[in-house]
Amino acid sequence: MKEFFTNADFHVASFVGPSFTWCNNKEGSSRIWERLDKCLLNSSALHLVPFGKIKHLAWVASDQSPIVFNLDVRKINRNKSIRVEDTLRSYPAGWSNVQNSWKKADFGEEEEVLHRKLKRTLRALFLWNKNKCRDLYELLEELKSKIMELQIKEAAGSRLASDDLLMLRRMIHELNITVRRLST
Repeated sequence: MKEFFTNADFHVASFVGPSFTWCNNKEGSSRIWERLDKCLLNSSALHLVPFGKIKHLAWVASDQSPIVFNLDVRKINRNKSIRVEDTLRSYPAGWSNVQNSWKKADFGEEEEVLHRKLKRTLRALFLWNKNKCRDLYELLEELKSKIMELQIKEAAGSRLASDDLLMLRRMIHELNITVRRLST
């Protein structure tokens, strides 16, 4: 296999994250860790994407950790958007924002009143959503880093205590709930 890689000009790219990409999900001495997934690049690809980055993500939903190859690791400006559709329904504060913004009295032509109420309501929802979703994104990043720390600790050869394994499973469950909430 090594001879094939050399002849075909393939190189196993370095990575960031946990050392292993698969676990048999057993406990104690029967727990097995392996690095099954690798990213291979030839010399041309290495020159085309000098900012490329391979990252082993934390395994959450299965026994295998996904790997990601980002072609460009520089920051990309994202468009600002309002994500309130179903999330709005799950928080009573979202509804009260709409009601309070809409109840304010306006005077003038009907079109102008409607325009001002819509603008005021969207502004209130934007600010509420920005704060609420920022909290969820911060929670998501915090959970990811804690999960990654525990998985790196375990992959480094030290067995996790049963309390740590329980905490890892609890954090994975909470991460899935947070992702589900953000996806609405």
